[in-house]
Amino acid sequence: MGRPPGVKNKPKVEGEAEPKKAKAVRIDDERQAVLEEEGDMLHIPPELIPDGMRYNWKTISVLGQPQARRFGRYQATGWEPVPASRHPGLFTPKGYEGEIEYDGLVLMEKPEEMCRQTEAREFAKARQQVQAKEQQLRGGDVGTTLDSRHKTALRSNKINKSYEPVDIPE
Repeated sequence: MGRPPGVKNKPKVEGEAEPKKAKAVRIDDERQAVLEEEGDMLHIPPELIPDGMRYNWKTISVLGQPQARRFGRYQATGWEPVPASRHPGLFTPKGYEGEIEYDGLVLMEKPEEMCRQTEAREFAKARQQVQAKEQQLRGGDVGTTLDSRHKTALRSNKINKSYEPVDIPE
């Protein structure tokens, strides 16, 4: 059996301290498999996300063209870039300073409470839109100039039914 790469045969000098061995870093097999999975390169293990925060990949460039306005909007709504120093060696090389970027995306974080508030507003807005359409379909008063019960609408909006014979092939 040969020696490992980088190890030289040096005679041991009496009284010389043993060289320190590098401490082996062990990543459990399941996490290692997730990190090596090519189709899941953007997956962020939940245990890496700080408590009370939410991570999300946001677009910073498209086909190499910076999306400054879009990036500014993310920041205006509470999203901030995650520093690479928080997760050294996971998405960027160890020692890299700056934000975590991957193929035109930047990893951003936002407080969980702000995300919940945004989701609640969006849900209420969507529900309101659905209810308005349902009310229109039922012929209810929606309080607009397009109201189906408005006197001008009642004079011109009519539903006519007629019956015509249909030839049935033999």
